[in-house]
Amino acid sequence: MKQAKVEPRPATPSGAHPLAHLTSLKAMLLLGSLGMLNTLWSDMLFPAITSIQQDLGTSATSVQQTVSLYFVATAFMCLWHGVLSDAWGRRKPLLIGLVVLVLTSLLSLLADRIEHLWILRTVQGLVVGLGHVLCRAVIRDLHSGEAAQRMIAHTTLVQSVGAIMLPMLGGWLTWMWGWRAVFAFLAAVGIVMLLVYARNLPESLPPERRQAIRLDSLWRNYRLVLGSPWFLRLTVAHSCNWAALFLYVAAAPHLLTHLLGRSPTDVYLVFTPMMVGLIAGFLYVPRLVRRWGTQRTLYLAYAGFFFVNLLNIALAAWVPPGLIHLLPVAAFAFVVALAMPLLVGYALHPFPENAGLAASCQMFLQYGLMAVAAGLLAPLLWDSLWHLALGCSVLTCISMTLLLWQRYATLHPQKAAAIQP
Repeated sequence: MKQAKVEPRPATPSGAHPLAHLTSLKAMLLLGSLGMLNTLWSDMLFPAITSIQQDLGTSATSVQQTVSLYFVATAFMCLWHGVLSDAWGRRKPLLIGLVVLVLTSLLSLLADRIEHLWILRTVQGLVVGLGHVLCRAVIRDLHSGEAAQRMIAHTTLVQSVGAIMLPMLGGWLTWMWGWRAVFAFLAAVGIVMLLVYARNLPESLPPERRQAIRLDSLWRNYRLVLGSPWFLRLTVAHSCNWAALFLYVAAAPHLLTHLLGRSPTDVYLVFTPMMVGLIAGFLYVPRLVRRWGTQRTLYLAYAGFFFVNLLNIALAAWVPPGLIHLLPVAAFAFVVALAMPLLVGYALHPFPENAGLAASCQMFLQYGLMAVAAGLLAPLLWDSLWHLALGCSVLTCISMTLLLWQRYATLHPQKAAAIQP
């Protein structure tokens, strides 16, 4: 019986699934674009924040809450996207989600109060996270082993390139026609994606492999994962590093206009070095792990955090505002990319039977801290390069403290258990 259930999930033999007939380039673009939903509906709006503030006659902090609410909603739904797609299949949630994104983008064109955008951006946040989840789920449905790893790497590259280009496109649209043009573009993209995926993305999860939603079992598993000190220490450590980097993303429009004297549509000046640093780090970390091992590579990454934060603070204290202050951001992104896969992998280690659910919990905590960075920390710190550098350093110090705590708990499990709250 169990062997019969495994048959619909081949390791990509020829003719196994309609999607497997696509060329590797088409599959990479199709699934990579699916994973870009969150980036599309978040990064393109950053250059428009100042324009929204001026047009709706509201404060910068009020507009910033559209970012915060978006990520709060995304964090919450990260706990459910995988569960829903396992129960309903991959196509239905995606097509429903794209319809919701198109409708909310069109309604955003009519918004004349910031409260309207708060509601619409929250609804969009509830939906966009499914793109990344479904991208990984479809790959897992169709491939295994090295084939799956290659496809994940290729789709991640597509998403990274998109993360560089989309803020520039959003800035250009805002400069030409105003912030509503960004939502018009997103609505058009949503319609195109709806047509493309309805035609080209067949269902990859057959009914016999779907799992019914059982709330009692879900609650028990969530408590198991979120109640694990091992998981929480390492996941919050990673999330603090990511939130420290995202602090500069959330503050980018204000940073550029008020501190660097640039246009708010020049957010590519922040995004491009950041994404180059991330891509370089992701490409380099396998070499370091092969040469130094995971533990020494992680120590090297945190040594990098220490020196990059020192450089960032020194520049903020002694160098007048200028584009040179964005160099530490690129270096910080590089070290984040070195540490991220190691911290994420270590955190998932105790949960081989609940890896998917544990990964959802990781995304929940990561997006939750990103929401705090966007809605609370960025408005508090964005008036000063010194304050931003200090906030970034504090978040990294919290991460380092949690990593040291985890090391102590690993070396002295009895003592660590005795001091657990």
